[in-house]
This record gives sequence, structure tokens and C-alpha cells, in this order.
Amino acid sequence: MLALEFIQANESDKSFLMALRLATMVEHLAREGIYLTAQEHNVRLMDNFAAYQLIYHDGTLIGAVKFIQNETEIELMQLQIAPTYQGQGYGSAVINNLKTRAAKINLTVLKHNPAFYLYQQLGFAVTGDDQFEYHMQWCKT
Repeated sequence: MLALEFIQANESDKSFLMALRLATMVEHLAREGIYLTAQEHNVRLMDNFAAYQLIYHDGTLIGAVKFIQNETEIELMQLQIAPTYQGQGYGSAVINNLKTRAAKINLTVLKHNPAFYLYQQLGFAVTGDDQFEYHMQWCKT
């Protein structure tokens, strides 16, 4: 398993997080017919900002994850791996790390985002959907 380090994001990380968001989300949003303004991206970035953690591997910043956790479950709001590091197992490693922290993980994923297939491979099941997203859940067995 890849050794990852999670560090709480702070104000000085906003420009990195916005660049990461644009690099990882715009194409998937566009496939759904969703075109956000810079202000709309910023509103989404700032929503639950305190829940952001930067992801490091061997001292290299590779992405970010935003989640809220209580005693039994996690709401995963964002998982973004920088394009340079995608396809190398980091997304799976983050999910597997989160699985050790809670008995249940809930998330939504855009219907045409390839991450949907990753979540399925990692044991997430579709629990519903809306116009743009699948609602998915993983439960510890």
C-alpha cells in the first residue's frame, strides 16, 4: 500500500486547490453540460473548506481530499489527484485509508467521470442518482 500523509489545508493552499479543481473537474463537469464561472468554482472550493486535507506521497503534494467524518461514517465530498499522478494507485490508496477510519463512506460522482468505475472496483454500490451524479456507498462487512 502506498504510504500517504494527510495535512490540513489552510488559507495559503487556496490557489493550489483551485488549480487542482480546475485541472481535475472541468472536463468531467463539461461532459455533464455543467459550465461553472470562476466565482462558482470558488464557492464550491470554499464550501466546507475546513474539511480539505492535502495528500502527500514521499513529500510530494499529489492532490487533495475533502471529507467530513463522524463516529461511524464519512461523507467524501472531493477526491482530486493531480493529473500527473493519476493512474498510479493514489486514488485507491486514499479510499483504502478512509475505509480504515469508518464503517460507511458516502459519496457522489458525476455520471461520466471515470472515477465511477474506480469506486465500483473498490466496493462502492450505487444507492441512487440524480440528473448529473450517482450516489454511492461503501459499508464495512
